[in-house]
Amino acid sequence: MLTTVRAAALIMLLLCQPLEAADTERAEISFQGRTYQYTFIARVKGSAQEVHAVVTDFDNMKRINDDIVESRVLHRYDNGELKRLLKLRHCILVFCFDMDFVERVRESPGHLTTTMVPEESTFLDGTASWQIEALDAAHTRISVSARQTPRFWIPPVLGPLILKKVFMSEVAETCANIERIVNAGYHRG
Repeated sequence: MLTTVRAAALIMLLLCQPLEAADTERAEISFQGRTYQYTFIARVKGSAQEVHAVVTDFDNMKRINDDIVESRVLHRYDNGELKRLLKLRHCILVFCFDMDFVERVRESPGHLTTTMVPEESTFLDGTASWQIEALDAAHTRISVSARQTPRFWIPPVLGPLILKKVFMSEVAETCANIERIVNAGYHRG
């Protein structure tokens, strides 16, 4: 059955991914109790500097995924870190759910680390690490790994299967949009 699920996920990823768009090298999600971990690695057309600018434009994250309904910087700290809000709304058939991420973000060249602020989020905890690596002057690899524990209930068995499908689709959309923004001549704001 696991092989069938993997094959179905791969087929879904291939069907959801636009032609001539970002190339997803790896995308996986796993669950342990209420906590899920995910990893994705994608190659996008565009320089690392341009890709970094798009994924750190925290006030305009809506441009990279249509599930993002609000994004903004809440506070900038003296040490260069910031606190950001990211609100997502995702609907599956007639069921919609909202997710609020309030995270502390540490940024350095080619790298982002986020840590969930649980008392202001719909998550009990969570961390994410982003690597943005130049492959050559015109191509960049984005590698993301994260672990998150939501406050909301994920139904056993069916919930993880649905979330895996959604995750694969969202990775393809997000990477394709990052590439589209970069290649359209990115502007902040």
